[in-house]
Amino acid sequence: MSPRTRPAGPLSRDGIVAAAITLADRDGLDAVSMRRVAEHLGTGPASLYRHISHRDELVTAMVEHVVAQRDYPDPADLDWRECMHVLARQDWAAMLAHPWMITATATVTPPFGAASLASMEWALTALAQLELPLQEAARAIMTINNYVQGTARVVLGDRQAGAEDDPGRSWQRRLRDVDLGDSPHLQRLIADPLPDGDRHWFEDGLDVILDGVEARHARRSGRGAAG
Repeated sequence: MSPRTRPAGPLSRDGIVAAAITLADRDGLDAVSMRRVAEHLGTGPASLYRHISHRDELVTAMVEHVVAQRDYPDPADLDWRECMHVLARQDWAAMLAHPWMITATATVTPPFGAASLASMEWALTALAQLELPLQEAARAIMTINNYVQGTARVVLGDRQAGAEDDPGRSWQRRLRDVDLGDSPHLQRLIADPLPDGDRHWFEDGLDVILDGVEARHARRSGRGAAG
């Protein structure tokens, strides 16, 4: 059980959200309940309900608080690929700092808060440079989000196991002692040493997705020119 932390001043919505984030950072999202947050603040659950109606609203507010900390540059100052790298890096940093965000962003349902909506609008504005249909632009952004969430899960799992943050190195290490006699391609892959230093694996993986977005745009533009 968490130690009680008596609020310094009157209970507020922001204070409740901050306490919930502290609990989630330490114990995971499942540890966040109105009762646990009230205990953490040294008060009763009824006092929280004056500010937040239910747990789902609290989780939404937690996500909003984290998203609101991000600083997105003017998309007109960057090309679309640079913008997508900014988008991915912002999400990546948030999920590594607050692992519960992986689950929360997958379960929060509309209505989204102003910060989340502004983030989505920023990403769509950035991709408008490609003149993609909005549905296709949204699909590209969703694919990037899925990539970030998936790689964050892998890295956080490796950290719990005491491995480093480079999934490729961790994967190589785990397979090094496995009998790969029937897998010649894997044998060569594991035997090939990875270069020292930062391999920029996160950015390289993101660029695989962005290359696909660019190729689809080029095909569409080519069809338009041909027509």
